[in-house]
Amino acid sequence: MIKRLVVAVFILVALSACASTQYVVSDVTRFHTMSGQPSGQSFAIVAADDEQRQSLAFKQYASQLNTRLSALGLQQYSGLNGPVEADYVVTLKYSVAGPSPDVEGRRGSFSMSFGYGHYGRPFGYGAMLDPTYNDRTDTTQLFVRRVELDIYKGGDYGTDKQERIFEGRAVSQGRNGHVEAIMPFILDAILRDFPGVSGRTLTISIEIPPEAALSVETSSRPSSRSRY
Repeated sequence: MIKRLVVAVFILVALSACASTQYVVSDVTRFHTMSGQPSGQSFAIVAADDEQRQSLAFKQYASQLNTRLSALGLQQYSGLNGPVEADYVVTLKYSVAGPSPDVEGRRGSFSMSFGYGHYGRPFGYGAMLDPTYNDRTDTTQLFVRRVELDIYKGGDYGTDKQERIFEGRAVSQGRNGHVEAIMPFILDAILRDFPGVSGRTLTISIEIPPEAALSVETSSRPSSRSRY
């Protein structure tokens, strides 16, 4: 009974040591000519890439972007005369490159030991972290995810006089090469404190909620701030 209890305790300790908060981390650069956060203007979302324009995946991402822009106080354009009738035209483009290897050296191991006397009765137990045992190198495949979000004035969009008022770029490196899993978090990073400070690149971490972790995670390499 004592042995089982001790084993359970040390397993819980080991698991808690390996547990980590998970993030999608993006380097976000924004340029704009906006005086502040807009409110009440209408917007229409279009694809910046011709191939993505016909994609069902793009429609899903546009829906996610629509939700976020609406939460900022903008209104989705519902007219029938095309996006140029909206106050703003918002373009979205995305890509994934890789994988490329990421090599990390790791040291140390967690071990437990028990001693037994006559008739199998335990007389002692212990646990230790040996920093010199089991040295190894881990190689993880990383992908580079890039999302571009631009905003134009609607009236002149698509003409020689079109005016861009916001451009946002997010570059995120992680183990997940499927952009659909991490797109919501990258959009959140681009739109954090919208429109943000023009001409500055920030590293923005968006925490992955537990209910979304399974769809985001593709492999496991524990750290204090796991990137996906």
